[in-house]
Amino acid sequence: MEKVEIWSAIGTVASALAAFFALVVAYFAYRAGQTSADSTAALTRIETRRIWAETIPQFRILIQAEADTYALMRVELVGPPNLDRLDEIQISIRDDYHARGASQVAGGPTAEEVANHVWGPYRFRRGIDGGSENGRTVAPFRLPLGEGSYFAMDRQFPPPWNKSGTETSWRREYEGKPVRLLLRCMREGFGPWTVPVEVFVTSLQEEATSLPAEGA
Repeated sequence: MEKVEIWSAIGTVASALAAFFALVVAYFAYRAGQTSADSTAALTRIETRRIWAETIPQFRILIQAEADTYALMRVELVGPPNLDRLDEIQISIRDDYHARGASQVAGGPTAEEVANHVWGPYRFRRGIDGGSENGRTVAPFRLPLGEGSYFAMDRQFPPPWNKSGTETSWRREYEGKPVRLLLRCMREGFGPWTVPVEVFVTSLQEEATSLPAEGA
């Protein structure tokens, strides 16, 4: 083989090796960049999640029995201080037991009928404040921090298929038990929050006895 051919072959190999090492360097540089970008994205997700958790809405909810058959609920947004408002709140009444209707009895109500009935001491008043036909929900609403909204409620009755149950026995079953609520909250710039709350119903008499006496 001529010397010129030898040097030409060596030059070709050297060029190929240089190209290979350049590719290797470029690959590791790319991987380092990807790792850095992934780390930055992970830190951003962690920080976003931290801020979201620190901004979970806080409510003060009072349900006061105004008479024997109806009550008034007040929902107030009280915190945290860095949450200036909620753009939308969807509030619903949870059943006393989350798996109501899971087991069906032959000849009994359907799962849909069971799910359509509010199992608890009170329901929202139908047609008032956007109250649904079954009394489980009201129309979505917004609240600024420190403000509240009122909602009319009625005592719940036994389901129509419960022939053996009476209103008296139904009341006895839920006497002293809370109204179980679920508040789905939305605010621009944040992921949605879901806040479960249980509220015991107070009476006008209880409210009066909790107030300080004059001159105290």
